[in-house]
Amino acid sequence: MMGGRKSLLLATAGLMSGLTVPGVWAQDAAADGVSGEIIVTAQKRAQSVQDVPLSITAFGGDDLRRMQANDVGAIAEHVANVVATTSANLPAFTIRGIGLNEFASNFDSPVAVHVDEIYKSKPYMATIPFFDVERVEALKGPQGTLFGRNTTGGSVNFYTNAPVLENGGGFNLSGDNHGRFKMDGHANLVLADNLAARFSYFVAQGSGGPYHNDYTGKDYGAPNQYAGRLQIKWFGENSSIRLTAYGFRDKSELTPYKSPGIFTETGAYCAPLLNGTLDSDRSACLKYGPFAPGTDNSGLRETQSIRKANADYGWKANNTAYGFSMRASHDFGGAELTSITSYDYFRRAQTEDSDNSPYATVNTDYYSRIQEFTQELRLAGKTGRLNYLIGGFYEHDNLSEANSGNTIDNPIAGLPPFAPRLAADFVQKVRSLALFTHNEYELLPSLSVVAGLRYTNDKTSLNGSTYLGANDPQGRAHRVTPVVPVDAADTQRTDETTSFRGGINWKPARNQLIYASVSRGFRSGGYSVPFGGVITEFVPERLTAYELGYKGSMLDRLVTLNAAVFRYDYKNLQVNVDDPTSPLVPVTRNIGSSRTTGAEADITVRPDNSLTLTAGLSYLDAEFRKTDRAITTYAGVIPLEGKRPVNTPKWTAQMGAQKTFALGGDLDLIAQTDARYTSARYLESTGQIFDRAPSYWIQNARVALASSKGWEFAVWGRNIWDKNYMTYLNNVSFFRVEIYGDPAAYGASFSVKF
Repeated sequence: MMGGRKSLLLATAGLMSGLTVPGVWAQDAAADGVSGEIIVTAQKRAQSVQDVPLSITAFGGDDLRRMQANDVGAIAEHVANVVATTSANLPAFTIRGIGLNEFASNFDSPVAVHVDEIYKSKPYMATIPFFDVERVEALKGPQGTLFGRNTTGGSVNFYTNAPVLENGGGFNLSGDNHGRFKMDGHANLVLADNLAARFSYFVAQGSGGPYHNDYTGKDYGAPNQYAGRLQIKWFGENSSIRLTAYGFRDKSELTPYKSPGIFTETGAYCAPLLNGTLDSDRSACLKYGPFAPGTDNSGLRETQSIRKANADYGWKANNTAYGFSMRASHDFGGAELTSITSYDYFRRAQTEDSDNSPYATVNTDYYSRIQEFTQELRLAGKTGRLNYLIGGFYEHDNLSEANSGNTIDNPIAGLPPFAPRLAADFVQKVRSLALFTHNEYELLPSLSVVAGLRYTNDKTSLNGSTYLGANDPQGRAHRVTPVVPVDAADTQRTDETTSFRGGINWKPARNQLIYASVSRGFRSGGYSVPFGGVITEFVPERLTAYELGYKGSMLDRLVTLNAAVFRYDYKNLQVNVDDPTSPLVPVTRNIGSSRTTGAEADITVRPDNSLTLTAGLSYLDAEFRKTDRAITTYAGVIPLEGKRPVNTPKWTAQMGAQKTFALGGDLDLIAQTDARYTSARYLESTGQIFDRAPSYWIQNARVALASSKGWEFAVWGRNIWDKNYMTYLNNVSFFRVEIYGDPAAYGASFSVKF
């Protein structure tokens, strides 16, 4: 019976936690768990990892639990050449320098997020915590011939635990020194011989938090989240149907911004801003210079500590989401037909104090409501030497947004108070149709070729306006009354293209794979709707990727080595930049081309079953090319030609170790640590010294007492040396926004499975 089958994740070395290595999903491994062939499903079929010509990093559910990885940032921390941004609570992955660096929420990310093969179109949909997860697979490079939605940068795919024909359950509980607590768990029930149900839940609560708001005198950063998921699965002889419903509520306090001053007493830009030394003295410059009320600029100097805020308007979420899906499959014998139908609803209502000041200078309200429907249908199988996949995809998004920034106390000349809010109000609809195929043909037992093709037709419409508005937020959406119109649009565009993947795979030996591939990704055009600015339109971007890779193991799998070199040619990049049409708020525009070359390598060494050592190194070299666009900055007008794109550190490195000590009886002591280094990078496209985020490294550690009876108690530390590291930067014309990663956190956790 299907319920009697066991699944095992072998991510480098069994119970590794948070080590950046090429993990794999294994099914029906040999009884000893070591000599059995490792099987992956990265290409939608069971396949030896040695035969997969893709760069993959994967983690299992136990790995994620031990990493405390319920969100995008914690996962990205452990994947080579991947970083995460979280501006305005919009978590997004950047893979090999390709990603989203926006505070606008109507854009799809070039790195897709799929949950149970369902595409989540907007980044804020990834704020739903990842819980009761079976595995995560991060795929690098353009993805379009295997997945419903086409992407240029890659895809991070989450697979939750499905119901099984075996009663069981479990829970995980953890707490840290900042007064934050999390609990998640599941219960699996057999309802009939061929029917099972699974209920999973997640709760995060807190009192206090890792930050302090001097304005209110209270600690800040407490989570307040509830999520639940109910699944029912029917197992037929050759078919299965899986029904899923979920809900989510989030009223958390979000990460505060830092906003160092940028002016002198005369109104000029200050020297520490221009020479890049603001980090050493964040109070050196005035937020609004001589424009500020009073003579001493009281309250308008930034606090030095990045863990302190001084804000009258909190960073808070008031978000609700729910959804339904059905996955049905039928095995015809040699070919499987799969249908995935989904509906997602997400209402996002958030506030932020964009300039972290005790005045209503830039107090911002965000409101988004999206309804997303998707349908994927695919047929996959094998005939003779040919493995094939043929699929179709349909998506319809209906997005409504109302955003405004209250600038009633803003002293800069030319801004409100004559109309105290910069506002935007619009409806955006997206309809996407696609046909795709992915095929691999075996020329010889050791040689195969890959060919994939995708046709995409995307239609995007926009109806809305931008304006200066009154200070009269109304209703749940906090819409405001227009006072001074700025721009309006009632328009649509259709983008269509054919993209592809081709490759050749050679296995010189059983445990060795050399592959070469060329692929093309496509990202549709769209519209940028800034607060109180001019609505702009941008055309599709296209990325062509070339990759040469090696995967191998040697010395009876004592050593595993993986390496890849690649080149990305990017055309019509869609980049968030300052623009003369929108002098106050950045907009997304096409800026020209870029080229990225890079290399990655990682090694895993397992001297015995109790010890695993890993190390990885990644290199990126990238620059803008063939662009005549110049951007206004604090240092004047800067041409983009030759500048380094956002979030492309030259070097990243990972290392880790795990050691298991047998204590006798059924107890083991498991000690592990992992560390990551990220070199300096630019977080704005103009590549000036004030756009630069310094290099950093962080280390995590964990010690656990584990029993073979299914329980585990652990003490752990994240960012144990309390390193400060910047994750987002926005150099707006009249203020500056910085977001930093979490401080050191120490805690304990307890887990049970039964």
